[in-house]
Order: sequence, then C-alpha cells, then structure tokens
Amino acid sequence: MVAEVEERLVPREPGPDESLGVRWRPAGFLLALPSLAVFVGVGFIPLVLIATWSFWSFDPDTYWIKPAWSFASYAALLENGRATVFLRTAGLAALTATASTLLAVPAAAVIGLLSGPRRAALLLALFTIPFFTSGLVRAFAWRLVLGRQGIINNALMSLGIVATPVEWLLFSDFAVVLGMVAAYLPFAIVPIVLAFARIEHSVIRASQDLGAGFWTVLATIVLPLVLPGIVAGFLFVFVVAVGASMEIELLGGAGASSISIMINDVLRVVNFPLAFAIATVVTTLLTVLIIIANRALRLSRLFESLGI
Repeated sequence: MVAEVEERLVPREPGPDESLGVRWRPAGFLLALPSLAVFVGVGFIPLVLIATWSFWSFDPDTYWIKPAWSFASYAALLENGRATVFLRTAGLAALTATASTLLAVPAAAVIGLLSGPRRAALLLALFTIPFFTSGLVRAFAWRLVLGRQGIINNALMSLGIVATPVEWLLFSDFAVVLGMVAAYLPFAIVPIVLAFARIEHSVIRASQDLGAGFWTVLATIVLPLVLPGIVAGFLFVFVVAVGASMEIELLGGAGASSISIMINDVLRVVNFPLAFAIATVVTTLLTVLIIIANRALRLSRLFESLGI
C-alpha cells in the first residue's frame, strides 16, 4: 500500500521526447494551430500591448498616450495610498479564498468520495445555479438580508437578542467577504472535487484493512492527494476576488476601495498609462503566484484524472 501511495505522489521522470511535458507530434501541432492562434490573438497580444503602453506617457493636449518611454506610471503606484489599496484588496481576496476553501472541502468530499458520477454531476450543477442570475441582483439581494431592516436584523430583534439593528452586517468587510464567498464558491469546489475523484477507494480500504485509523488515512493518503486541488481552489477564488468590484461597491459602502475601483477611477480621468501599469503589476504578481504554486504542488496532476 505504501509503495502504491508513494508511486502516486512521486512525480514520474519525463521521457526524452516529453521534457517540456508535451510530446512532439506534427499532426497534433497542426491541429493545435487554430487554438494557439486564438490564444495569442485574444490573450497574449493584448497583455503585451497593455504592458507596453504602461511605459508610455500621457499627453494632456490630446488626452491620449504617446510613445515617450517613462517609469512615471509605476512610480505613481506608490502615491496617494495606492499601495494600501493593493494590500487591502489582497487581504479581502485572501479572506474570501480561505473561507471558500474551508466551505468547499467538506462539500467536495461528499461529491467526490460518496457520490456516483451521475449524482456528482447533479450536485455540481446545483452549485452553479447561483450563476444563472445576475451578479448585480445577487449583490443587491445581500443588502436586503444584511441591512438595518433586513432579514437577519429583523430576526435578531424579534427574538430579543439585540435591541437595535446590528450596523456592521452591511457596508463592511464582513459583507464584502460574505458576498464574494457566495459568488465564487464554485470556483473552489470544482478543482477539489477533481482531487477527491483521483483517490481510489481500494487504496483507502487496503489501508483500513492493515489497521490504519481514520486520522491516519486522512493524514497519509487523503490529504496529500487532495492538497493540489485545495491549493488550486484557493488560487482560483483568490484570482477572481482580486478583480472583483461589484460586491465591494455594493456591500462595502462609500469608503470601500479595491484595485478594480482604483482602475475605474484612474480611467475616469483618462490616465491610461497608470491604469495599464496597475493592470500589468496585478497580472505579473498573480502569474508568479500561480507558477510557484504549480511548481511546488504540481497542480497539473489534477487533469490526469480527466485524461488530459
């Protein structure tokens, strides 16, 4: 049993023709050309242009950018409290990702271990139902739940638990994190379900037959195999939460700030190079974070269960 688990955990050495993780097949490469062209045209080239324009200068006469190379936009990131906005956004995103991951793990365990394929597909579909409605409507719905005259405050006052409405339920970081967790929880559940689905029940049964208890099985078999999915779920929610603005504007109140709100404010005064610089820094930091996590935990192994 130990050898089998170690074999699943230790990465296989790539062969001589797959040192980059891709086998060279000319026919397959030709088939992949359309997809590669779409990726380069829609994804890569816009990023290169944004990074390039972030070093250009703003022309106040034409209200447009001109090719005069400068680091002024990046220096401006440290002015007017913009660094604080970066830290606040990262903190809210980390709280949202942590809460979503904690909620997603037990739900994904039920779906991945206890349910059959048809039930798993049905349960996953249930978690996607909130996406059928507009995010704007869902955020407003939370205001009706958390507000002074909302459902929670009315219930607390009716039960005599509080004499006056609880003010911090709405227009606070608590409301923002709650709204984003409700919106982005499926992003955490799906990769963790894939990780649980990779665990073969025979391995767990064999360890139990050899005398391993619940906590031993959890610590030595389940957790090492599920950890890449947990990290992937955390990263998915974190990346989406960093770019969120709707929940922060509607549930955070007038003083709420985030990177997305800051970019909107900069674009309103047509300072395009600064907006491009903010976007470039965020994209670079998130890319580095994902690369480090992937190299440390081999997140790509999640796709092996799908035969990709």
